[in-house]
Amino acid sequence: GPDDSQWTEADIRALGPVVRGEEKLLVHVNRSIDIMNALKLRGMFPRLDMVLVGVAEGWRVAPAIAAAGVPVIAEPLLNRPGSFEQLASTQSNIGRMRAAGVEVSAAVLSDFLNRSARNQRQYAGNLVALQKVPGHIGVSWDEAFAMISSKPAQMMGLGGEIGSLQAGRRADVVVWDGDPLELTSAAEQVWIDGVEQSLVTRQSRLAERYRSLAPSSLPKAYTK
Repeated sequence: GPDDSQWTEADIRALGPVVRGEEKLLVHVNRSIDIMNALKLRGMFPRLDMVLVGVAEGWRVAPAIAAAGVPVIAEPLLNRPGSFEQLASTQSNIGRMRAAGVEVSAAVLSDFLNRSARNQRQYAGNLVALQKVPGHIGVSWDEAFAMISSKPAQMMGLGGEIGSLQAGRRADVVVWDGDPLELTSAAEQVWIDGVEQSLVTRQSRLAERYRSLAPSSLPKAYTK
């Protein structure tokens, strides 16, 4: 047919490990009907190790996702459609999917926010706060924290290495001065693979430089 050239033998060979469940298959999908079509793949290829990403309308078909046992990575604060595929988006999406038994991780997925992974804890905090908003469905603090730590690690097959504090795991640790899901909390100590990291940044150096301004005949930029 006219589309035969789109698939080379190398392409088909590359999909072999995916069909056999040896490699993850991440499917970016938002519309409820597209989600259902993606779940049909699991029926056709039972070994698929599938993760759904985006899933803006997941709440509409949450029971089907839960029944298929397919985990989801969704964005917590998506409360208005950015495309026709997200017309039924709501901030209660994750809460409703969790209530239906879907395994969910929270992530920053919007194209213009991908480089702002630091905002994930803010997003998780909003999921907790939604519990107090009439008409919305949020999640508990424990669930929200797991959605940005242990849950994504498990979904990616790395649960035995990262995502939680246990013997034998990588020593990636952050010590906060308060609730890590609160915007006003700051990291006091950071370890990566057991090595303590410096928290000195250009911003912190500038803060120290201008902390005490003594009278001078020249602007601060001209002094060392």
